[in-house]
Amino acid sequence: MLALNMAAELKPHGVTALAITPGFLRSESMLQHFGVTEANWRDGGTRDRNFLESESPLYVGRAVAALASDPRLIEHTGQLLSSWELARRYGFTDYDGRRPDWGRLAIDWSGLPASTVEWFRTGTDLQLAWLTTLANRTRRFRRKLPAE
Repeated sequence: MLALNMAAELKPHGVTALAITPGFLRSESMLQHFGVTEANWRDGGTRDRNFLESESPLYVGRAVAALASDPRLIEHTGQLLSSWELARRYGFTDYDGRRPDWGRLAIDWSGLPASTVEWFRTGTDLQLAWLTTLANRTRRFRRKLPAE
């Protein structure tokens, strides 16, 4: 929401504001959670196959760098972008040459407790309801603006 609100104010000044999210980030805390290091991180995939599609913090950094060098960056203002979508668009890879793509991953839910899966289901349903309400209210408000 910050990026969206900032974008409306800053776009007339040629300034881009956007939000970017990583996929399954292989952060220090995740490495610790899986009991691995960056050198043997793939061993964490024995506990959770999804971890094999994780990305290093450098990957999202490369996404930011790719955006910063895009002469048409302003076209992204107000958007929520992901590291995997940007890797598809700009062709960069993680430090090991991989291109983790959390968006295309068929997530393996089998290793997670049913309560965690239900938490994701509830959160997703709530988010969809919230976004639907927001979209409807925004359309109604847009109709109230004076004609151009």
